[in-house]
Amino acid sequence: MSAPERRRPGATSSIKLAANVEPVQTGAAVSPAPTVATASPPTGATPPRAEAVKEPTIPTTVPLRAGLKKRAQTAVLRTAGVPGGYKSFAALVDGALERELTRLADELNDGAPYEPNTGEFRTGRPLGS
Repeated sequence: MSAPERRRPGATSSIKLAANVEPVQTGAAVSPAPTVATASPPTGATPPRAEAVKEPTIPTTVPLRAGLKKRAQTAVLRTAGVPGGYKSFAALVDGALERELTRLADELNDGAPYEPNTGEFRTGRPLGS
């Protein structure tokens, strides 16, 4: 007993192979994109939140101490619904990096923000190890 011959649907088939994309209405009002000030915030001021900055993200792998990561995840879970809290672990890391970069610029770069690196980091073992 042989298996039946398999055939793909042709032009005369009643099966439609084209995608039917429908618009989705969420009911949310569309607001204009927020603007971000280019001047550095005064000392002690909180930099703009990560949600306000529209910039492409890139996946980054960084080793963290297990206890530090677990405490950060707990902080996100307990403060996600509170004003000033973070809704995701990535948002917490982004906000912490922004604050630390602002501190480093204020203390070590005469308040001027660091320019984005256009080169590559050296890979492998650190020098002198």
